[in-house]
Amino acid sequence: MRRGDGIGLEVGPTVVRAVRLSADGADPVAAVSEVVIARPDDNSTIVDALVRARGQLGLVDAPTRLAWFPQGATLQRLDATGRSGTELNEMRHDLAERHDIGSTMLIDAAARRWMITLGWDHAGAWRLQELVERAGFVDVEVEPAPVAAQRVLPREAGVVRRDAEPALSWAGSYDEAGPVAVITVPIGSREHPGLAMAPAAVGLHHLDDVLADPELAAALGRIVGTTLDQRSGPSEPNVSLRIADTPYPPFPPHDLRAARRIVVALGAAVGAAGLAGRLRSVDVLAPTAQIPDMMPRPWAIEQVSTEAPVAERSTPTPMQQLRVRLGAFIKR
Repeated sequence: MRRGDGIGLEVGPTVVRAVRLSADGADPVAAVSEVVIARPDDNSTIVDALVRARGQLGLVDAPTRLAWFPQGATLQRLDATGRSGTELNEMRHDLAERHDIGSTMLIDAAARRWMITLGWDHAGAWRLQELVERAGFVDVEVEPAPVAAQRVLPREAGVVRRDAEPALSWAGSYDEAGPVAVITVPIGSREHPGLAMAPAAVGLHHLDDVLADPELAAALGRIVGTTLDQRSGPSEPNVSLRIADTPYPPFPPHDLRAARRIVVALGAAVGAAGLAGRLRSVDVLAPTAQIPDMMPRPWAIEQVSTEAPVAERSTPTPMQQLRVRLGAFIKR
């Protein structure tokens, strides 16, 4: 696999968007695809959409990043700089026990290390990864869509809202190190697919602990309301994206290559191609469950008989019989 070759996928409830980057040629974007998922609750239908998307990309084997952020998911960032492996595992288990957060992601950004906590269905993420691999994609890794989008967003983006489809929209607070906090929000009457961003005068720049969902929604709601919702347009038609410090060309909104359509898939492809730049994915883990004390044993237990045991009668050996006879003869 060459550096510069990679595939990015944005998978939602009703659509798959895909981008393939290639190291050959002046334009790194070799192909784009957008395929509708007819039945999101049917695995075979999802695989069929993924197979068609792969065919439209050219059936090329390249590392693949799957960007996913389902409805109801949350993302929050905690400082993990300088922590050892043991301390990181302690953080993970504490998150699982106190906040029911089963997935975490480590991000290296400059001299800092951040732990991204993901309040989502990690079993659903593994299921989706298996379906992507079944469709023929190779070296598949799953990551949050807000993390994938960060790789191609301009540095000044402080608040970002992604309107992916009618049933999926998320918004979050960002800084140069990555997403600070993200939640899914109602899409309302906004146009989709859409992408809106703005510098944030007031934002979430650091979290000491995980916020409960109502507190997180209230904090981000105020930030989004004072920035994006007061802007004149619901979405910017030409957002300035970058691929490894190279400006991404503008395309009309109806074009499949438009930034508002492929921002997440493009960011995932940049990560898969090794062009992540200032944002590098380190690891994605889910803490293991503790083994229960009582485990089923692989043996059967039979009922014991209630009758008293019968004493066994021993039969004397020929030598013992001879001794008895000799003793009786001597006594005579």
